[in-house]
Amino acid sequence: MNHDQQLSELIRKEDFLYQKERAILKEKRSLEDEMNRFEGYSFEAHRLLWNSFESYPSSRNLFDQLQEEVLHESRKMSNSYLEELEELDRQKRKIEDDLNDIYHERKKIYLEQESDNGNRSLSR
Repeated sequence: MNHDQQLSELIRKEDFLYQKERAILKEKRSLEDEMNRFEGYSFEAHRLLWNSFESYPSSRNLFDQLQEEVLHESRKMSNSYLEELEELDRQKRKIEDDLNDIYHERKKIYLEQESDNGNRSLSR
């Protein structure tokens, strides 16, 4: 494979990785927005529960149980979001590493190409 073909292939791979990186960033923003909405709903649900049981002292135990369950579920959901965000960050770092590899490979090919061009002009 000649230098131009190698460069074309690397550029194609690089474009694909950039598209993949943009998709990951878009998914990450979407997930962060979803997580923020969830936290807002969770806070609002807690506030409404508190307001509904505040006037009934006898229902305080029920409120405490419900609150404990809500907090448990909320933590599970938050952890799930955080795990997904960590996975997206891992994928993004992998793409960045691959892009870095492509950059160095392109640089190597350019240097080889310059060297070949230099050797041709010397041999003339």
